Amino acid sequence: MSEKITIGIHSASWTEHSRRVLQGLLNYIEEYPNIQVRDFRFSSNDPDLAGNPPWTGKVDGVIVSAGRNAGVTTWLRRGKVPVVLATGDMIDSGMVSVYTDVHSVGRLAAAHLTDAGFDHIAYIGYQKSDGSKRRREGLADELAKRGIKLKALALKEAPMDALENQRYVSESTIEKLKTLLEKSPKPLAIVALNDVIGEWVAKCAQELGFSIPDEIGVLGVGDSERARMADPPLSSVQTPGVEIGYRCASLLHSMILGNTPKETVFEVPAQTVIARRSTAGWKRAAVTDIDRAVNYIRDHACDGIRLKDVASAVRIPIRTLEIEFKKQIGRSMGEVIREVRLERVKQLLETTNLSTQRIAAMVGYSHYSYLNKLLRDELNLTPSQYRKQQRKANQES
Repeated sequence: MSEKITIGIHSASWTEHSRRVLQGLLNYIEEYPNIQVRDFRFSSNDPDLAGNPPWTGKVDGVIVSAGRNAGVTTWLRRGKVPVVLATGDMIDSGMVSVYTDVHSVGRLAAAHLTDAGFDHIAYIGYQKSDGSKRRREGLADELAKRGIKLKALALKEAPMDALENQRYVSESTIEKLKTLLEKSPKPLAIVALNDVIGEWVAKCAQELGFSIPDEIGVLGVGDSERARMADPPLSSVQTPGVEIGYRCASLLHSMILGNTPKETVFEVPAQTVIARRSTAGWKRAAVTDIDRAVNYIRDHACDGIRLKDVASAVRIPIRTLEIEFKKQIGRSMGEVIREVRLERVKQLLETTNLSTQRIAAMVGYSHYSYLNKLLRDELNLTPSQYRKQQRKANQES
């Protein structure tokens, strides 16, 4: 049996992103029985960065999900083990970082909001977060392609969790937000750094008498429990926390074994926007059973669904649904499921170094041979051939 390896995780215990990163780590170690995990998650009551990290002498490497603070890089290095950061706040530190691709967030947000009819868009971020600045820049780039100039406000302070924490934000910061909301042309869409800030923005807008989403639309990032519990529920960009955790674990494992990554920055693309009432509102056109079936497939094709799952979701007998689906869409449900999976596979092959086995599991296949067959049938290529082809094309462009 291989020698036991211990990986530590140090992350904010109260964030959904950290929980997803941990899940990705756990998914990875299921494939490697010789790896064990030690949890060093911190709380908001942690002392200043003094002394050595708590995992010193206890682990072979650590995954850290934390923002930039004065002295944090020096503190992390005192642990004397490889570190992988599950954040985009310290990509200039020289440490390996894995985080959500900012341009994928920008593309998804721009497409969702412009499709919803918003021509005026602003970004609310946080001054102390480098990741916030990059996310703003990514959104600005994507909106510029659509002829829209992004407004932006970087908060000096930001609510940390519940709305009761609003008192943590100074009156001057609240006034800056109110000025932006009141003076901007309507309808105005706000893209928030995260769902907590998004919920706070929505509350401030409602207190000013604005209608959501008719006058002010709000889009969060993270698709957290906070977004689902907000009033109104927040639309949110779903970020790939589980995939980030898995990728962090893979990189850290390799580093522990003595391999130095050729790069230090790895971006994982966000995949979708979960639309809720903060941008979609109540005034949605009635959808047909086939619309619901298509939406279900788009949302769950990579979960390993079968045709009977689609029929169960829309409450129609499977044979009836198959006939009507083919009649209205022009393709069978199975064909549409394959199309969605193929697009996801192509994206993962183009943007990550994940193994064929891992990608197969991520798109709902029980064995990688099904993935190989999908690409052979649709593209006449193997996964490795497609990956090499796309990377060569990117280098030449």
